[in-house]
Amino acid sequence: MSKVKNVSGGPLDVPLLGREVADGETVEVPDYQPDHTDENPLPIVWPPNRWLPVTDKKAPAAAVADGSTTKADA
Repeated sequence: MSKVKNVSGGPLDVPLLGREVADGETVEVPDYQPDHTDENPLPIVWPPNRWLPVTDKKAPAAAVADGSTTKADA
């Protein structure tokens, strides 16, 4: 499972989730289509003009503001 954020500028109907996803909302989504197999994985491609991949790792606000890194990054 992965997380993606709706960056489309409006709500999107996502039948795979069985609901509408609001603009700016982050949702957990499957990585593969329901009928996938090991031989034919059928990955789901989330269009980059509507969805942004989200990671759980957050950068410190100061590092984001000035582009610096922390000791943990070294």
